[in-house]
Amino acid sequence: MTYKIINPESINKSMMGNPKMVKQFIEMYIEQSPLDFEALTQSLTNNDKTAIRDSAHHIKPTMEYIGASKLRAAFQELENMGRDGIEIETIRIKFEEIRSDFDLMISELKSFTIENEKHIKD
Repeated sequence: MTYKIINPESINKSMMGNPKMVKQFIEMYIEQSPLDFEALTQSLTNNDKTAIRDSAHHIKPTMEYIGASKLRAAFQELENMGRDGIEIETIRIKFEEIRSDFDLMISELKSFTIENEKHIKD
């Protein structure tokens, strides 16, 4: 499968090529990251720039573990916008750009999990 957001090589490298560790990490991420993204969404709903900054900062590091460098950069930009007090409407526009990539990332991680399962059984 071809991925647009994640990079399977980065995931395997981050987990030292251990398929069981990859499985645990991805399952945990599929469960936790939507909750973290919901906290970011709530921060935006509340027009809380400090919380937007903090939420984006919290989500950002995992993007490198899964090879989603473009998405990590987008979260960095969102974090900077919150820190720099950029107008909330501008932050909302950036957030909406991120949302579709984030949703695709979750979908790709689920597909990757299925592929990874095949390697564990082999």
